[in-house]
Amino acid sequence: MADENDPNAFLVGFLSNFTLLIERELLAIRQSVVSTVEAVMHGIEDISLTVEKNKVDSEQILEFTYLHPDEETEELLVDVQHLTDDFIDSIYKQMADGQNLDSFAGKTSAENAMQSGLNRFNLKIDASKDRLTQLDNRLSTTVFSIVGALSAEDLITQRLEHTILSLKSLQTGLSFILIDYEERCRSEEVHRIVKSILNYTYRQYTTEEEKERFLQIFGKGAA
Repeated sequence: MADENDPNAFLVGFLSNFTLLIERELLAIRQSVVSTVEAVMHGIEDISLTVEKNKVDSEQILEFTYLHPDEETEELLVDVQHLTDDFIDSIYKQMADGQNLDSFAGKTSAENAMQSGLNRFNLKIDASKDRLTQLDNRLSTTVFSIVGALSAEDLITQRLEHTILSLKSLQTGLSFILIDYEERCRSEEVHRIVKSILNYTYRQYTTEEEKERFLQIFGKGAA
């Protein structure tokens, strides 16, 4: 800072450093705002793409399973349907012949074949369901990241309030000196006012980043 024995030079040096502090604070706040907006926009874009991919996978499941199944799926569906029809027909036939249903307690070869077909079919469905689950997890992660980014809004607001209060403190101190400049622009009085402004400003800072920026400009003795 300027010559401490010259109150005018000391005051000018203080104002220069204080302006530098406020400028750096505003630049840091601006960067926080930009980062927050970019994070939110990226999250929204990711959600849009994820939802679209989710929709595509859902349509593909419906497509290959029911509307236009691939050759393997179609064969599985036909086999299962035939096995099911044959099994039901055999039950009705044996019931019509007066046979006891207890005779069906053990699995027949037809049942085993049908179960095997169902298992193969379920494997294809499960693979597609896994893709949807992964997409749902990704969507949840993206939403949480957006919420986390938006939580920075409170910190930005807080830091803006710190800057405003610091400027008000400066305004109050300078007004006090200028009201009676001839009398109050004395070395000890100017030092007292500057010390008061710096102490008040430092007490407003709640983050280590703010405190470190202050100390880089004014030094530990000013805190």
